[in-house]
Amino acid sequence: MNRSRWLGEHPELGGVRLIRRLGGGGLWNETWLAARGDEGLIVRFDTPAIRLLGLDRAAEADVLRSIQDRGFGVELVFADPRRGLLVTRELPGRACTPAMLRDPQMLRAFGSLLRRLHETVAAPAAAPFDLARFLADYAAAVGGVQARRWARAGIRSLNAVTGSVQRQALCHNDPVAKNVLAGPSLRLIDWEFAAPGDPLFDLAVIVGHHDLPERHARILLASARGRVRAHEWRSLAHLVDSYRHLRALWETMTAKYLPWRPGEID
Repeated sequence: MNRSRWLGEHPELGGVRLIRRLGGGGLWNETWLAARGDEGLIVRFDTPAIRLLGLDRAAEADVLRSIQDRGFGVELVFADPRRGLLVTRELPGRACTPAMLRDPQMLRAFGSLLRRLHETVAAPAAAPFDLARFLADYAAAVGGVQARRWARAGIRSLNAVTGSVQRQALCHNDPVAKNVLAGPSLRLIDWEFAAPGDPLFDLAVIVGHHDLPERHARILLASARGRVRAHEWRSLAHLVDSYRHLRALWETMTAKYLPWRPGEID
């Protein structure tokens, strides 16, 4: 990957120097700590493998512009969706851990953050987050009987939510602990799956990914939605099941393609 050439193609990024590669990204992208003078930056370079995820990088940049200066996301500096290049400002704090989400006070703060996102930012004019499509696409990428079973089970649970879906809002769609920055205030990072969708799915990701017990799930739901309503609690359970099948497909797909190593990107 010719990182220097990518940066050099954009006069707006003059003076940016890469410092060290950060963890995360896997085979999908590389993330680097960078600097321009005294300004700390985060630079993300996509690899060709990102095509397997079916992400819309232009829509991601639009989302980041829509949350600029809201205080609960990253600050966009530059984006070249065609190249898969994203530059954001470095923020103070450290990534949350799963253990931190067992703290009721942290869960209430997290729920409050999501409530602000869902209620104060208009959903962008972009394609909604299509969970059924992701389940089907990941199953196709993995292949095999088990993958198809996971996809069908996830879609069945998703269909059980039909009729109780809330008004679509801008959702992060991947608010796992490592994508929450604990600093002077909580902030969400890694907005690549962000899109209009059901706010309950954001909560389902948190509950399902971290296996939160019922008591903690109810604290989160009450904080994010104002109170625990019976129909939302039922819908949340169905969405947690859909997410768990999506996660199984994601992890299997990642393991399948992990030996693959991308060459230099033109």
